[in-house]
Amino acid sequence: MSKTAAETSHNTDSTQSTETRKNNNNIDSTKMNPPHYLMWFRRDLRVHDNTALAALCEQANTDNASVSAIFFLTPKQWQEHDTSLVQVDHIARTLPLLAKSLQTQLKIHLTVQVCSSFSDCIETLLDICSTNQISTVMANHEYEGNEINRDQQLTKQLANNDIEFIRWHDQCILPPKTITTNDDSMYQVFTPFYKKWRHTLDVSTMQIHEASAINGNTKVKLEISNASATIEDIERLSNKVVEDYQKTLQNTGLLEHIDIDTQLEQARKAYPAGENAACQRLEDFIADDIDNYDISRDVPSLHATSQLSAYLTIGTISPRLCYVQATKALEKSHGNAGDTFESSDNNDINRWISELAWRDFYRHVLDYKPELIRHQAYKQETDGKIHWSYNQDDFKAWCTGKTGVPLVDAAMRCLNATGFMHNRLRMVTAMFLTKDLLIDWRLGERYFMQQLIDGDFASNNGGWQWSASTGTDSAPYFRIMNPFSQAKTHDTDGKFIKTWLPELKNVPANILHSENKMRKEPTRGGKLVITNYPTPIVEHKAARQLAIAEFKK
Repeated sequence: MSKTAAETSHNTDSTQSTETRKNNNNIDSTKMNPPHYLMWFRRDLRVHDNTALAALCEQANTDNASVSAIFFLTPKQWQEHDTSLVQVDHIARTLPLLAKSLQTQLKIHLTVQVCSSFSDCIETLLDICSTNQISTVMANHEYEGNEINRDQQLTKQLANNDIEFIRWHDQCILPPKTITTNDDSMYQVFTPFYKKWRHTLDVSTMQIHEASAINGNTKVKLEISNASATIEDIERLSNKVVEDYQKTLQNTGLLEHIDIDTQLEQARKAYPAGENAACQRLEDFIADDIDNYDISRDVPSLHATSQLSAYLTIGTISPRLCYVQATKALEKSHGNAGDTFESSDNNDINRWISELAWRDFYRHVLDYKPELIRHQAYKQETDGKIHWSYNQDDFKAWCTGKTGVPLVDAAMRCLNATGFMHNRLRMVTAMFLTKDLLIDWRLGERYFMQQLIDGDFASNNGGWQWSASTGTDSAPYFRIMNPFSQAKTHDTDGKFIKTWLPELKNVPANILHSENKMRKEPTRGGKLVITNYPTPIVEHKAARQLAIAEFKK
């Protein structure tokens, strides 16, 4: 399988060279059964453009090997990582479709098993390899701390049994450590990172990794107890795990103010499962919406964004494919494949491509500074000087959408009802929590992860630290969004606010967009009465001054 130059230097954690492994397998094949290889699916639930899967299929066909696939459902680990119920449900809905695609397209059987924690995954995988005479395991890299520790432990233990564990970079368009400054350090600011990222990418040589159907023994199935291997069994097991996970979260009180049935219903409607649905969404976005992206992306009522983030998070579509399709659209818009992004005046397509780069950027940052996984501030000095608030009443008001600030409340209620929040609103709500209420960003970061269908640690942490002015390339501490002026700019007619705050449906937009009027108009002479809606819990101007004073210390 051909690879880009960037992939070549950082693509695997193999203990042997590929040629050595091929020679060994050829030698062994004269003395024993044909080799058996294992694909370990994680956050890469797709057949198309899956780096590890394509590499494994290629190697298997070269070695006349059989191939099996495994996926572990890890409810205890999900809970520890604050994985949302709607994301777990999205994974569960995707697995039967992945199993069907693997069987029909590649002749590979997928087995799904519950392993509560990562330590259980290690033990189970070792048993699987021993029982099924697995000689090679392939997977795609994950960049979070617990995942890295798991893979490092597994690599050592598999090596002790002469089993190779090869990992490929697949989550990013360009892997971590490939975009660095002249002194090989990580960029601290996005803009120069982005410029080098774009210059490094060459779509003409970018490899889209297509897996080939297996030629070896395609009837082989993993011998595992208490596992599901048929599509029907996978569906039943996945649904059972979702039900159990919901009960666990409800017992902890984390969902006490959430109508979870409504949230699940809305998420399932908005995000049909599977690779085909993801690819269709990309196709529709490129065809219908990308040409208006730059001017429409900040208007939450328009639904003008790609809405691909949930699919990218669990890997039902690759970021490479997104980049390739966007680049083709850029070339088509100019009629000249030789145009560079600097010479292109298509701000819409370039803006969306930059969002893909932001996704890479935050994963590169996490790889460079793995202590972020322990919820440390990127700018460590901020932890020592900012006196964060932990006022539970204020935090609950924010979580439940009862702050008295219409745009913030509408955004939070939308999140609670659907498991999704528009990106502009993520910035507004995060900055309101961290600057207006001066509440520790880590509380909001965790709450978002517990609710978002597209929650992933790198992007979520990066966004929260940007808003809180504690991270790399952060908003300057004195740049604090006014939620009322943000509403006036991005929800001019109040359509989004009134959708999620029906109690305000008869209130004129000019009142909704004015903090002063929201404090005074509701009680003035009975002219306007707003019932069941609080007055703003904090005065923005005063809160802004307090926040600035904290950061100036």
